[in-house]
Amino acid sequence: MEVVEIDGSGRLYIPASIRRRVPWRRFRIEGEGDRLILIPLKPAVDRYYGIAAPARFTSPEEIDDAAKAETEKLLRREGLR
Repeated sequence: MEVVEIDGSGRLYIPASIRRRVPWRRFRIEGEGDRLILIPLKPAVDRYYGIAAPARFTSPEEIDDAAKAETEKLLRREGLR
């Protein structure tokens, strides 16, 4: 158990031995009775990781080819080809 103090600016020093064990740097703080509770906040990037599908194309040429193919399909569907 570590004993810490809050300084005159309201800062609470978290000992290195504890900081090394947690990967987080931002927290929400709540008071419950005589306890302070730190709830880790994940970076925004973590909340959105994996939300998009992986890239379908790996080169500009593949993108061009796909755009041409989709254009051809649209023109055929509309009876313009």
